Amino acid sequence: MRWIITADHIGTNSHGVGDDENGKRVQTFVTAGDPLSYDFRLYDDDGNLYYEGRTNDINEDEERAFAPLDWARYKAGCTYMTYRQHGLHNTEWLEL
Repeated sequence: MRWIITADHIGTNSHGVGDDENGKRVQTFVTAGDPLSYDFRLYDDDGNLYYEGRTNDINEDEERAFAPLDWARYKAGCTYMTYRQHGLHNTEWLEL
């Protein structure tokens, strides 16, 4: 599952960090026409937003869906993740 950090709210220089389709860590950016159909947010246990990002189908593989959270847990102590379909700004964020 491909994912990319699109916003780093805590200054860890992580914008563009993510995984490619094979799970390999890469430094990349979202481009026009990218099939990253879900937005996600990563928070610490106090509810502070640390990172935002994009990913492809978050439902395709349960284990890989947590890859951004696993990375953020190690990087900054994030404990939970929310998501919604990209472009639907008036929809509720769901917890993964």
